[in-house]
Order: sequence, then C-alpha cells, then structure tokens
Amino acid sequence: MDEKELVRQLKGGDRDAFDALYEKYKNILLRMAYLVSGQIFDAEDIVQETFVKCFLHISELKKEEGFQSWLFQILYRTAYRQAKKRKREIPDEDIAIRTDATDGVTSLDRIIQTENERLVNQAVQSLDFKHRAVVVLYYYNEMATKEIARILGCTEGTVKSRLFAARKKLRGKLAVYGEGGGSRENIKNREDICGLYFL
Repeated sequence: MDEKELVRQLKGGDRDAFDALYEKYKNILLRMAYLVSGQIFDAEDIVQETFVKCFLHISELKKEEGFQSWLFQILYRTAYRQAKKRKREIPDEDIAIRTDATDGVTSLDRIIQTENERLVNQAVQSLDFKHRAVVVLYYYNEMATKEIARILGCTEGTVKSRLFAARKKLRGKLAVYGEGGGSRENIKNREDICGLYFL
C-alpha cells in the first residue's frame, strides 16, 4: 500500500495505517532528532511527541503527498521547543545512534562508529540549534533548500544563509580538530564521509 493511501486511512482513524507509518518513519525520525538534539533520551521523547501530534492533527494535513515534510516539520518544531524549554545549548557529544534501524539506511548508519564520523558529528553538535537543523536536513536527510524552508517556516534565502554560516563554522571547528592531532587531509576525509565539503 502506498503512503498516500496510508495517510488517507489514517485520516479516517485507522490505527493499522498509523502503525505502518510509524514503522516506516520511526528510525528516520530518531536519527534526525538525535542529530538535532544531541541526546538519545531527548530524541526518543521528541519522536514520541511527534507521532502523538501526527495522530491528533492528521486531519489538518491538506495533501497526502506532503506527509513526510509535514511530519519533519512537527519534529523540528517539537525539538526546537524542547531546546528552548531547557534554556540551554545542547552540549558537544559523540554521536552514536543506538537503534535497530531496518530501513532508511544511509552512509551515516554504516560508519557512525568510526572516529572520523564522531568528529564530524561533534562539530555539527557544536552549532546553535538553527544552524544544526539546516545541516541535518540538508546533508544528512538530503533535502532541497526549498523543502527545508517549508519545514523550518522560513525563506529559502534564510536556509541558504544558515548553510553558508554553518559551513564556515564547521570549517573552523574541523580545522581545530586537525590541529589537535589529525592532518588536513584526514579532516577533509572526515567531511567527505558525510558529504560535508567545507575545505
């Protein structure tokens, strides 16, 4: 059954359709929430709240084909509110996704445990929330800037501006890591792993 049909059924209150959509998106959302929040427990709470809101407000979705963007928008807003509520910036931490991912496998999943990947993720986590969000959506979720603008509720120009600023900050952060014991070539390889071409 295709996604549009599942969404139509969910609008009619079908719990099986909800379960199918949950299984399809839970790991994708968990990875996204983890990268944005920096904490596994926060990520789990964000994903749970996202799906609750999805179930309660599915009738507000006008076009079934826009379900994924709408779901990501809910997750982003939930994560942003949580970060504001905590009144703190997420600390720099090594990222290690602890999930039984069976779908949506990306290069991130395959190499998440490597030292290079941890350093790249550490640099991403050092960004403020808004810059971190655009990096996660653009590089890890491979979304177009136009779609990111819809999710974040801003203009495409703002997305591009945030990406430019984030690249600059990441370039500086990864250069510092290089001075701490890695060569410039190794740092470039760390960026290449995730498609983050900053140098």
